[in-house]
Order: sequence, then structure tokens, then C-alpha cells
Amino acid sequence: MSNILAPENISLNETAASQADVFQLIAEKAGELGITADTGAVVTGLAEREKQGTTGLMDGIAIPHAKSASITDAALVVVRLRESVEWESLDGNPISMAISLLIPEGEAGTTHLKLLSQVARTLIKPAVRAQLLAAETPEAVVEILGQHVVTA
Repeated sequence: MSNILAPENISLNETAASQADVFQLIAEKAGELGITADTGAVVTGLAEREKQGTTGLMDGIAIPHAKSASITDAALVVVRLRESVEWESLDGNPISMAISLLIPEGEAGTTHLKLLSQVARTLIKPAVRAQLLAAETPEAVVEILGQHVVTA
């Protein structure tokens, strides 16, 4: 995988009833992309990280992330939901978009921290959050995030 973020990493209009369902959608997308052969390990990694503290930010966006030996390439996987799901977000509201960082264990201290800080800084901006939630295509999401996050 040459890019950390590409249109094929993005699923819009997905259905989920819970945080666990969102983690499963992210893991399934990672499997489709070929960055993991063990989707169960990705789900476990996302859930374990969430136990350490919420990844839910503001305005319906969360940044769940996991590092795992089962992940072969660093990637941003984006899932936007048709309807919001409960999440212990900083603003107390449910989320409708997860921008997930999936990082190989060996890159945990470098790629992980760099990407996480770039994504978090980007999502501090209310206008960017609004643009992401309104984006109509995967390409639009890539364009919005690509203006702020180094994805190659």
C-alpha cells in the first residue's frame, strides 16, 4: 500500500448499532485492504485502546486507533455511519464518523504518534469536522484530510 489514505480506505453510509460494530467495520475494511489477515486482532486492539480513554472527540467524530503485530501497513480507515452510535465522546454526543489509525507494532512510536497528532490537530477545527461529515464521496474525504495530514 503506497498511501496511508486512499478512497478505497473509506466507507460512507455504513450501518452500525454500537461501538463494537464500528470496530468490526473498521477491521473488515482493513482485511479488504490487505493490511491485516486477522480482523479479530484489529477489533481487540481498537477495543483495548478505547478502554484507556475515549477516542470520541466533538461533533460526531471519533479517532479510534490500534497498533498490532497483525497490521502490516499503516493506514487511515474512515467509516461514516447513516445513523450515530453511542460513544463516550468529549462532548457527550454520539458519533457518526470514525477516522481510524491502524499501525503496525513496529511503527508504534513513530508513524503512530505523527499521524495521531496530525489527525487530532486537523479535527480541532470545526470547519474541517463539518466538511468531513458533509463529504459526499470517498475522494472528497481524501481531499479534505489530505490538506492537513501527510498520507504518503
